[in-house]
This record gives sequence, C-alpha cells and structure tokens, in this order.
Amino acid sequence: MNLLHNLIGVEAGLAEVARTICALAQSLAVPAVGAYHLTCSDETEWCVADVFHKVVAESLLPPLRPGEPAVFHTMNLGARYEPGSLRIAEHHYPASVAATKLMVVKINSHVAVGSTPGGPRYGTLLRYGVESACCGALSALLAGAALPAVDELRRTFQSDGVDRVAMLRDAGRIRPEHRALFAAVANARLQAAQAVAELTAEGPSGPSLFLIVPCVTINRETEDSEVVVGQYGVDATEDGPPSVRYQGLGDVPLHYRLHHQDERIVLTDNQWPEPLGDARIEAEPRGEDRHHAARDVPSAYCLDQHDERIVLGRDPWPKDGPA
Repeated sequence: MNLLHNLIGVEAGLAEVARTICALAQSLAVPAVGAYHLTCSDETEWCVADVFHKVVAESLLPPLRPGEPAVFHTMNLGARYEPGSLRIAEHHYPASVAATKLMVVKINSHVAVGSTPGGPRYGTLLRYGVESACCGALSALLAGAALPAVDELRRTFQSDGVDRVAMLRDAGRIRPEHRALFAAVANARLQAAQAVAELTAEGPSGPSLFLIVPCVTINRETEDSEVVVGQYGVDATEDGPPSVRYQGLGDVPLHYRLHHQDERIVLTDNQWPEPLGDARIEAEPRGEDRHHAARDVPSAYCLDQHDERIVLGRDPWPKDGPA
C-alpha cells in the first residue's frame, strides 16, 4: 500500500509525515533526488521547515557544500506557488544525462488551532502574549483585504469558475470556527495544482519523477502537527506530456467534512477516502442544504480519482510505488 495513503486527511506529527515522505521517496530507488519546500513566511512555519530539512534533506539530498545538504525553499505570504520556481529548483540538483531524477515537493499551508469549551477553534494563535490571525494572509483573504499577495490568493481561490472565498464566508454552509482550517486545506491543494499544471504544460529539463505533497501545518500552542491533503505523482520520464496521478482531498471547501478524534483532525470530502454520489457538507445538514449542497458547485469540479484531468495517460509509478 502507498506509504502516504493512511496519512491523507489525518492529523499526524511533523516528523511522522516527513519520515513517510522520505521512505516513499527511497522506495522509488531513483538515482538522483532534489527537494523543494514551499511555506508561508509566518514565523510559526520555521518548525515544519526545520523538520523537513533534517529528515528529507539529510537522508536524500546531495551536499550543497561538504556535509551540508539543502532544500530549495520558497517562503511568501500565504504559501503561494511562484510560477517557474519548481523548474528552477529542478535545475539546481544534479543528475547525469541519462539518469532519472526525483523531485520531492512539499507545499505547506497553515492554520492555528486553540481549544475552547465548545471544541477546537481554528484561525488565531496566542503568540508573544497577543492573539493574532494565523495564517494572516488567508485571514486577510477571508476579510476581503486588498493587498498584492491577497489579490493573488483571491484569483487562485476563484479559479475554474468556483468562488471558494464566498463558500468559506457563508456561515450557513461552513461553520465560522472551521473556516480558517478549510481555507488552509483548499489553499494547499490549489497551490500544488498550480505546480502540477506548470509541469504538464512545460515539462522538466530531463527525465524526472515528481512527488508533490500538499499539507497543512496545524500550529498549536504546544507542538505543531500537520495534515497531508493529498499526493500527486507526476511522471516525466518518457517522451510526450507528463502523466499525472492524484489521490486525496479536493479543492472545494463546501465538500469538506471535519471530525475530531481526541481533538485531532480527520478530514474527508466527496472524493476522499472514496468517491461519494452526493457532496458532503461540513456541518450537520441545515434545512435545504442537504438537498442543494451538490448544486452549489458545478459537477465538473466534484473530482474523483478517475477524472480525466487527474489521471492522464500511463500509470506514473512502478507497481510497488505510489498507488
């Protein structure tokens, strides 16, 4: 079974996620490996970046300088994928002309969580003695702020003709205390999809495999954790367009369903862990919502693992590799 399968949608420790990604990369037995990590600029994301470096870089990557392997790392407001950055990262890691290279790509959106008598509440963190939004960029997006980074996030959230911001702000459909978490999940998925779209349009510089893992860091007052949103496998080892396979949560917040087990997150939607006939909504059905939720999003965006935009061409992984 795919090593990441059981982590998708389930809150786990930072080290567990990093070790699982590392083990999956090692199982592919590719001769050359590079790594790219995208995070928000927020100082809370230092920890997840540090764990990824210690586990993945030190286990998989060639040294940049003697004894110093390093991850190509982008930090910006809201963890926005910057066009061209993955191609630049891929050029930095060496491979012989004939060798296949594996690029391990991790994209971390993030959200804070606090405990309340009514259960976990997402979106703010007490830091330096002050309650503040976390992620601040996503909070500004939901508040309707006009800043260059927020405008870029808004365009992403409104891609494919789906207004995810309007969904998230609709308290009749998505509970306000869960809004920030769902925004972070959708953001990670959407940013990863942009990287994949770029790869399929332009292709890498040589024969390559890409393991792209969107995640959400859960910033807690104690130890951070994270949720794996999904997993892309992109195979660009043969002539022709790269083939793509995806498993995991979709990018429509209205379909997310949240459970807690011992205050830990378990997320599902209409395509994970298995496709469902009807769209799921996060809260208990409210009046007509149970009948109309599926009609709020065009059916073309209720993706499952058989959607032609997700499964393209041949299986991008060997039989013993990712499922």
